[in-house]
Amino acid sequence: METNIGVWLDQTLRVGACGTWWTAGSASGQPMALLQLEPELIIQPAARDRIATAVAAVRTINPAGVLRTTELLVDARRAWLMVAGVPRSTLADLLAAHATLPAGDAAGLAVDVANALRELHAAGLSHGALAVDTVVLTKAGAATLSEVGVLAAAHGLPTDIGRDVAAWSALARQLAAATTGREAELLLTAAATAEAGDLVTAVRRLDIAGAELDDFVSRDALAALVATLTATARAPRPRPTPDLSTMDGTGIRVRFGPGVPRSAIVQPAHPKAARPRRRWRLVAALSGVALLLAAGTGWLLLLH
Repeated sequence: METNIGVWLDQTLRVGACGTWWTAGSASGQPMALLQLEPELIIQPAARDRIATAVAAVRTINPAGVLRTTELLVDARRAWLMVAGVPRSTLADLLAAHATLPAGDAAGLAVDVANALRELHAAGLSHGALAVDTVVLTKAGAATLSEVGVLAAAHGLPTDIGRDVAAWSALARQLAAATTGREAELLLTAAATAEAGDLVTAVRRLDIAGAELDDFVSRDALAALVATLTATARAPRPRPTPDLSTMDGTGIRVRFGPGVPRSAIVQPAHPKAARPRRRWRLVAALSGVALLLAAGTGWLLLLH
């Protein structure tokens, strides 16, 4: 379906922490994806403003290991995040499909996630909803964070680095369950160290020790697993196809650079069509007032 913001919706990818992911194409020819935020997250105008601020803050520091947002589209009813590329597979998908990962991959993924968190935390930001389903995998087998800061912003929650660290510890334990021997021990030790309040030391030790494991650096074996996941992706949860052509253009737009063509501008589907409706509403309201005044005058005459 072609929309008036310069993208073509293709199919749903999955349901994430903050909404539904869609694949899309654009006039630029670059593949991209959109996250349609759940309506309850953007009911309040203040929530929409907070989300815009959070997305812009993450985009400003442009951290490595975080999915790159190219544009945020918000109107009175809906909000969409456009991202470059198509984040097809998540860490949740990988762990569901493979009970045991190749040696080095579990530790490598944990380090990827921790390094992205550390960069966010250094800038005074936090993820707020870190879990295996908000970590997406690149074709090369690296871990990338998605939906950063969105859920916390929607609910008006402050930056919470402690929540992120606790979530990373839980994620490290899940990865430990997907490996054996020394790698599992390293991950469990790192999780305990982070829980004690020292994520930096936990990651540094895991990074040094993990370098001795087979696929920790190259990720060749993990890249092959990701390719298999992409080829045999689960059927997405059925969702009604949204109609972006009805976005009213009265909300806010935050553009983030060259990832989206300049022609991708949110405008009313029929800019002049909305005005007559407003005039008719005004006429109807004035007519109602006139009728009430006439009725009141009639009652006064009867009383006299």
